[in-house]
Amino acid sequence: MADQSVHRAGRQSSAESSTEPQQPSPNDYGDIFADLGLIPDDSFLGLPSIASNTMSSSKSDRVPLASAQATSISPIATGAVASPATRSMTTALGTVVPPATTSHAANFNGPMLNVNIPQILPHEKVFSIQVGDTLFRLSGASLSSDAPSYFTQFFKSQRHSNFEEYPVLYIDRSPEVFRDIVRHLQGYYVVPKDAYHFVYLYADAHYYLLPKLAKLLFNSEIFVRIGSCQFTIPRELLTKPGDSPNFFTLGFSSFLASPQEVFPGTRGLIRPPAVAPPSVPAHSNDLFAQLLQALKGTPIKFESPEHRDALLRECRYYHFRGLEQRLIPFAISKSLLTGREEISIRLKDFKPQGASIENSDTERRIMEYKRPFVDDEARELVIQVEKNEFILHAHDVIAGNESIRGKCRWVADIIKGSSAAEKLRALMQKMSEVADETDDNGQLRLRVDLRDAAVNVNGSEIDIQVSDDGFVDFFSDEYSAKKRRRIDAGDLVHSEATFPTNLSVQNGQFKLYVLKERLVLHVVCLDAISTVKEVNRRRAYLV
Repeated sequence: MADQSVHRAGRQSSAESSTEPQQPSPNDYGDIFADLGLIPDDSFLGLPSIASNTMSSSKSDRVPLASAQATSISPIATGAVASPATRSMTTALGTVVPPATTSHAANFNGPMLNVNIPQILPHEKVFSIQVGDTLFRLSGASLSSDAPSYFTQFFKSQRHSNFEEYPVLYIDRSPEVFRDIVRHLQGYYVVPKDAYHFVYLYADAHYYLLPKLAKLLFNSEIFVRIGSCQFTIPRELLTKPGDSPNFFTLGFSSFLASPQEVFPGTRGLIRPPAVAPPSVPAHSNDLFAQLLQALKGTPIKFESPEHRDALLRECRYYHFRGLEQRLIPFAISKSLLTGREEISIRLKDFKPQGASIENSDTERRIMEYKRPFVDDEARELVIQVEKNEFILHAHDVIAGNESIRGKCRWVADIIKGSSAAEKLRALMQKMSEVADETDDNGQLRLRVDLRDAAVNVNGSEIDIQVSDDGFVDFFSDEYSAKKRRRIDAGDLVHSEATFPTNLSVQNGQFKLYVLKERLVLHVVCLDAISTVKEVNRRRAYLV
């Protein structure tokens, strides 16, 4: 029945042409194509050049629709009556001039629309495919546009010598999904509506072995459900430095495997497995929407420090490393005294791969830092530490077997298991010039430099006098020491001087430098407590 409709369309064109309608001139084709939004050249539709001096209304010059396959003409309509304008253009395009006598009918400038379709199935034939309870009829040109496929393989295997009859192909799949596949085969750009629609299309694209559609969907937008909302993520948003690979590209790589293979481990199944689309139900859709706006370049207005920390946690979860570095709190300043630029960041946001030691011949070499994926040049590093991660101790300075009266050196014990200990230990492992300061008990202990430090202890500012060699003299008039005693175990110094010798850091900023392969903390400013009374004074009531 399909073949009869095709033949009727061909006979009707021949009958109408017998009335000798006026043949359009070559210049008329430019108007026709302009109305259609097309600017073809001589190879448009795969035809030889159309010669203006050979355009004729003679029947012998026209190519019937049934012979379109022999002349590589893609039929515009099959099984339907063409409009007068279409029939006129089809008849004119059927006028073929041998290559030896070709000439340009019109000078068209601009891009050519590539509609060349391989000759896998006869383009003029109509093939019947029933999907579920719906019958679809597609031309051989449409089926050949994305091939080799399940359809072309089936109908090629059923081809007869007379090309008259093809059986109806029945497939037990969704007709609603197949309608979009038909649009793709007819040359339309198919856009998935949501995550479920994307998975259905992608599964059926592989089920029908459609290579072009599978590749198109594999490289299309990312459809995912976050919290209670659907999101469509353009892939170009995830290509910035540090933001790829990420949760979505890595997740889709394992979920969809490749354009050639879908759902890894399911080869040989009769049909694709039932797979739910990607979703992240336990995370906030509001926070993710803000991250998407930030990826697009829109600044985020942080409502509170907690809001910023929540966004940073989401960045780390989705592996947006570049965006994370753009959202962390930081400050860049220039010291008027030293002329050096400084960058201040929190230690928990510090990345060891961004640290470096200045190239200098001096004994003290300063630690520099640039945010990964963001900064182009390194600046002098100032890190800010969190509450209750550092404890500062004063140690006696020992010369030989005796301690030097009144002299002490400060060290910092970093609490075991804290993020500060992990960050600093990773930094020392990265720097080959720095020795690991972890003792046999796993305690990380670093030397502290208090020169020019602004120190506040128990709410009062203390002016610390430090000698050029970095020692603090507790028996100087500055501290009015009354009595000191040394505990042999651990060499810790307890003092009844006005200046305490054990400090629990509440807030502080440090610079880092390397001295004789040892990492030294140079205190910039410090807020600490030294007594239980001060701890109790700072307790907060429950609300």
